[in-house]
Amino acid sequence: MMPTLLDQVRACRLFRPLDVEAARLLARLDQGQCEPLPVLAALASWATGQGHTCLPLAAVPDLLAEAGLDSSRFRDLAALRRDLLASPMVGRAGEIRPLVLDAADNLFLFRLDRDEAVIAQALRQRTADIETPAAAAAPLLDQLFAATVPATVDWQRSAAALALCRRFVVISGGPGTGKTFTAARILALLAALAPKKLRIALAAPTGKAALRLQESIRSAKTTLPAALADQIPEQAQTLHRLLGYHTHRPGFRHHAANPLHLDLLILDEASMIDVPLMAATLAALPPACRVILLGDRDQLASVEAGNLFGDLCGAGRLRWSSLLVATMGPLVGLIPVPFTPAEAADPLADSLVILHASHRFQAGSGIGTLSRAINTGDAAILDAALRQKAPDLHIEEATNPVATAWLRQQIEHRFLPLFTADSPRAALRELGRSRILCALREGPAGVDGINRLAETFFRRQGSIPPDERLYRGMPILILRNDYGLGLFNGDTGILWPDGHGTLQAWFPLADGDLRPIGLGRLPAWQTSYALTVHKSQGSEFDRVLFILPQEDAPILSRELLYTGITRARQQLTLYCRRELLRQIVQRRVIRYSGLGAKLRQDGRDLSRAQPTTAGNR
Repeated sequence: MMPTLLDQVRACRLFRPLDVEAARLLARLDQGQCEPLPVLAALASWATGQGHTCLPLAAVPDLLAEAGLDSSRFRDLAALRRDLLASPMVGRAGEIRPLVLDAADNLFLFRLDRDEAVIAQALRQRTADIETPAAAAAPLLDQLFAATVPATVDWQRSAAALALCRRFVVISGGPGTGKTFTAARILALLAALAPKKLRIALAAPTGKAALRLQESIRSAKTTLPAALADQIPEQAQTLHRLLGYHTHRPGFRHHAANPLHLDLLILDEASMIDVPLMAATLAALPPACRVILLGDRDQLASVEAGNLFGDLCGAGRLRWSSLLVATMGPLVGLIPVPFTPAEAADPLADSLVILHASHRFQAGSGIGTLSRAINTGDAAILDAALRQKAPDLHIEEATNPVATAWLRQQIEHRFLPLFTADSPRAALRELGRSRILCALREGPAGVDGINRLAETFFRRQGSIPPDERLYRGMPILILRNDYGLGLFNGDTGILWPDGHGTLQAWFPLADGDLRPIGLGRLPAWQTSYALTVHKSQGSEFDRVLFILPQEDAPILSRELLYTGITRARQQLTLYCRRELLRQIVQRRVIRYSGLGAKLRQDGRDLSRAQPTTAGNR
């Protein structure tokens, strides 16, 4: 008997058990009305696991061929569309069916099509008008921003002025470009001009990122006049906490029928926010609430489905309208030339600003030069950056196995202070200064291998007692949110005995104090001498050792390289094979998305789902 398409799906190693079950369920409910449905349903489910929000039918033949499946019957897109729309399991855009096929032949899971539609509607509403700032805005901007060099654009001042004119603003910039510095001034500006006290929230996708936002805003307030600084809140929280995450059932406490009482929401590390979370956030906001997103368009996209920040930044080129230029002119002086009317189809064009000047990496900085070279994707520029002799950058050629004497010396240099510290505060301070980042989780060059190597070394060296699994000075990383304890995925702590000699997990608080938590109460955690680059997002360290595997892997990309490299503030050591580095720089993260088409209601510039990437999109 010839195997059915569902049998082929079950046998294909491309698909997860979840994908197979989705195919089986929809095939049973379809009752044979759409022969290719099992394969397409499995692929649509698989695509979400790869970070896509939809599956373009045009991509199906190549995906099946790569998986070793017969793709011949999937090459006629018109026939595929007819077959899908004949099934009761597939609907058109706006219909409530398990799968949705839009006009551009993109196949969605219903929930992701709905989430994109919620985002598009909320953003179109907030970007419909350009507001005229009050007369008092210009002198306030003069007070908040120092005079610039003549004939140059002050992008930070431009971003603040833009926030007066638009209810939705996207501010993108690399490390050290002053995103939170600018956000603090936007807060002061809007609060000073508001007729009544603003209800403001500061949030980020992770607890670690929220703590950094809080620290950055607090630091930025010290550079403001006291009368303006007093109006700026400091408390930041995770998006899940802001929305009221339910621990025992899906959804949030705040939603369209029970919105948050806010006038302004600032979201940091927006590149880490996925499509479902952004949809839930926008649905829970009053229509009049201003929203400001801060992020880096070149960083890794969210772990879950979507490349939201990339979609919102588009190609990363400023194309402000003539009306916006005329409105902002009296506030900022020199501004970019307005874009042509033919480009006006993008409703977000007047909401984007890019911060360019890095105040962290000075001219000649090896880290800054390397990060810019990686973003270009140009091999010649990358080679020039690698040849540069800069004091803040060292490239160690990975010609030997990872477990080398050199690496053991690096581990000792970076982490011996954890064991010689005289308090958990001192140990955490040392841990915040230096960390090892890995591209992979498993293998000798991955987090698991490096953590084992570190523990083996310190046991032999005598810092860890040979018979203790848990020990003083052990760095740990929280893997799951626990709102009752106030611990979040990505939080870092240290194991240290309390005054009675009982080993506790110590975590830093926003006010600089420490909090001990009993080991039995901790949510899931792991040892954390090394972190994956994904887990390091939202963090920065004075010194970073970034380890790449010696063999290529699908996860390696330009965006992962850039994200890992820019976690270093002062010193970066990159352990890699230079030839592999050159290969990785050519590889972009591609995610299929329908959000761009939904934002541009007529979709004239999008004939199919757009593969967005995290660089020059």
